[in-house]
Amino acid sequence: MELSLENLNKAAANNGLIIGILSAVFGIIIFYVAPALFGSMWFGIANMIFFLVVYIFFTIDLRKKVGGYWNFRQALKGIFLMAFVAVIVGAVVNYVFYKFVEPDAFSKISGYIEEGMTKTFENMGMDADAADAEVAKAVERMQAQFDPTPLQMVQNLAIGIGVAFVMSLIFAAIFKKEPPIFAPVEDDID
Repeated sequence: MELSLENLNKAAANNGLIIGILSAVFGIIIFYVAPALFGSMWFGIANMIFFLVVYIFFTIDLRKKVGGYWNFRQALKGIFLMAFVAVIVGAVVNYVFYKFVEPDAFSKISGYIEEGMTKTFENMGMDADAADAEVAKAVERMQAQFDPTPLQMVQNLAIGIGVAFVMSLIFAAIFKKEPPIFAPVEDDID
């Protein structure tokens, strides 16, 4: 069933809800199955690539749901709404999970983060003292994600929404598709 552009908001919100839940569930599964991955730079890169592919899939799905054509403005509106909902849902689920279900989650994975980042900085040839200072900063930033204060939660949301908007601008430019000006000509030669 194809939706019209009037139903863009509903379709975008539904896709965003799916992405947000997928993101949160993926993070929770990794926390329980392989928490050491949180300290791996390669996992971070692979995770980013995976969710980039997920966003591309759902962007194309959204364009199909609205009839296959949208201009830049319509694409930006739909993609940003989808990303906005995904960021909010993911943040709320993660906050509830790490605050109430697993309140000591950061203490469980901080060692993995420190170990992984130390290895990364050593492989880069960084001085041990400088590496220790950078690891301490990185661990502090990670704590703001796993056990945020209310101010840090607002900051994390603002950063997430900002990234979502920039990503939406890029995706809208790539995935806009104007309808053809002229209808295709079909020759009925009998």
